[in-house]
Amino acid sequence: MEFGPAHSSTLDLVDRWQQEDTYPLFPLITEAATTRARIGVPHARPGSGNAHGQSVTVFGSADYLGLARHPQVLEGALAATRRFGTGTYGTQAVGGYTQLHQELEAAVTAWSGRPAALLFPTGMQANLGVLGTLAGPRDHVFADRFNHQSITMGIRLSGATAHVFRHNDPRHLAELLRAAPQPQGSGRRLIVVDGLFSADGDLAPLSEIADLAEQYDALLVVDEAHSAGTLGPQGRGVAESLGVLDRVDVITGTFSKAFASTGGFVCADADVVTLLRHSAGAYLLSLGLPPGTVGAALAAFSVLAEEGAERRRRLHDNARTLRARLHAVGVATADSAAHVVVVPVGTMDRTARVTRRLAERGLMVCPLFPPAVPIGGARLRLGVCSEHTEEDIDHAVGLIAAALTEDEDARAEPIKGTV
Repeated sequence: MEFGPAHSSTLDLVDRWQQEDTYPLFPLITEAATTRARIGVPHARPGSGNAHGQSVTVFGSADYLGLARHPQVLEGALAATRRFGTGTYGTQAVGGYTQLHQELEAAVTAWSGRPAALLFPTGMQANLGVLGTLAGPRDHVFADRFNHQSITMGIRLSGATAHVFRHNDPRHLAELLRAAPQPQGSGRRLIVVDGLFSADGDLAPLSEIADLAEQYDALLVVDEAHSAGTLGPQGRGVAESLGVLDRVDVITGTFSKAFASTGGFVCADADVVTLLRHSAGAYLLSLGLPPGTVGAALAAFSVLAEEGAERRRRLHDNARTLRARLHAVGVATADSAAHVVVVPVGTMDRTARVTRRLAERGLMVCPLFPPAVPIGGARLRLGVCSEHTEEDIDHAVGLIAAALTEDEDARAEPIKGTV
């Protein structure tokens, strides 16, 4: 099959990483605990000395509150599966909506403090569904440059006019809002941002953005995927922590981080949820969430009602400790401000080598490459967990500092022939 230049470049890069034994992606998890795992490298060059069977400390997880193996959450998944089986009859509209799905929507509604909630198969599909339904060709959508790709894809799907403002720059957003033409007919303005940016670790300035949304009569949509459950007095996310929750029109999120399951959700006014339930293709045309994942998420909400405050306290303490100890050994963490801690590396090749070296020495991290990050901005993302110990943090800091120092490509160079 013939491929274009970009696709060929990707294939060449993967082949070279495999030949050099630096391929860093798709670690094969053979055993898993909350902060420990055993991994292999399934796509390494055959016969290479890969890290198959390597025991690692996990800092590449989004199980921020350590619930994925909580006994109550495990039993919730098992009980739901025993009751309803491993799947549903079909899409939620015609047989995939069980009593458990209804109970989870009610739990999300109560937790969020919003009038209604809706479940999606994934957080990504929640953003596609919201933007593809609430925005259209007559509308203008204003989006942060570093928003998650699902937001960018949703805007494209909507056919709306996109206006991209500089990252976390309300002044630039204000300039774009002033310069944009008035929406025609029934058109509207939407402002869409991540609450906690998953590739940068920093928080959106939601107070200033909410002011602009009100000034310019724009609908404000906030993706709380990495902050739901972890930030704010009740764990409702960045909007709650900054005191603007009641000024956000639509909240999207996922159960795949703090809630130790999978699936996405939307919280909004009842009319918005009703519209999405009957119009969003990403909802109507997708199978309902498997009962086991719904049961796990329901149990996670129950656990967090009792233990959430303490788990969030430990999470934030661990994140502050990790950032401080990385800084103490000369490792930068960009603008990381929460439990997503970013270590800038530079080139894709250097990031691949460092990631692979860390795995072989006992640390699993998450490497981020373009297009998830800008070209020349490859990095490590460290996911902090409430269950990490100080020994885990010191172990990670020592290995990361050593791996960066030892790597021979110490200076970030322009990337050639990669995507």
